[in-house]
Amino acid sequence: MPSWSVRERAQRPTTAGAVVSARDARGGETGAAQAPAVRFVLASGNRHKTREFGTILAPFRVDAMPAGVELPPEGSESFAANARAKAEALARAAAADPALLTGLGLEPGGPVLYLADDSGLEVEALGWAPGVMSARYAGVDGPGADRANYERLLREMRGLVGPLGRRARFVCSVVAVTPAMTYHTASGQWWGAIAEAPRGEGGFGYDPVFIPEGSTLSVAEWPQAAKDRASHRARAGRALIDVLRGEGLLHDGPGP
Repeated sequence: MPSWSVRERAQRPTTAGAVVSARDARGGETGAAQAPAVRFVLASGNRHKTREFGTILAPFRVDAMPAGVELPPEGSESFAANARAKAEALARAAAADPALLTGLGLEPGGPVLYLADDSGLEVEALGWAPGVMSARYAGVDGPGADRANYERLLREMRGLVGPLGRRARFVCSVVAVTPAMTYHTASGQWWGAIAEAPRGEGGFGYDPVFIPEGSTLSVAEWPQAAKDRASHRARAGRALIDVLRGEGLLHDGPGP
């Protein structure tokens, strides 16, 4: 077990809109120690997520997962369970095939954390749907999936008006897993409302129909830098950095 594994901790509040926790996936306790610089490997082939996490977690480096890694399908239990399953699958794949790490310039057994997230949109008036089904809400795969998903959402929200009728939040759970299978979790929420029609050309997913609290613009109309500071993913990512630093897994310097 590497020296930078951590002791089990209870869930605790952190930065606004976020909750963090850290646990040993195998149930045991481990000793805390000062961490070396760490690199993250993201369990996703989504280039938008890789870019976002690279910005959110700076100065720590985030690499996209190598090609050929098979991740488990996302279930319906929770965002946190889906994120943990993906991060653990990537950690196991790297342990079974060290070439996955060397291809990224990392040494097997070195200071690496396997990162995954699951996120989605929850609408209060729809019983918090689409929730964990956000990416598959319309049952469409491929380039047209985002539009199909938010168009279905808008159809289902016809007739819902006012602050309560259109109240919604983006939710993100993010998990980091060590090579020793110790896992660390954080979550973030971003509240707002659903627009009556899509607006803007930026972003992805439900960004064209989500208007954050305090804004008159959809996220798709926001500058990318502003989204990187305010989003649910940014809140979860910052919360994760807080807990990893608190456990001695990270310091302020960038990864190798």
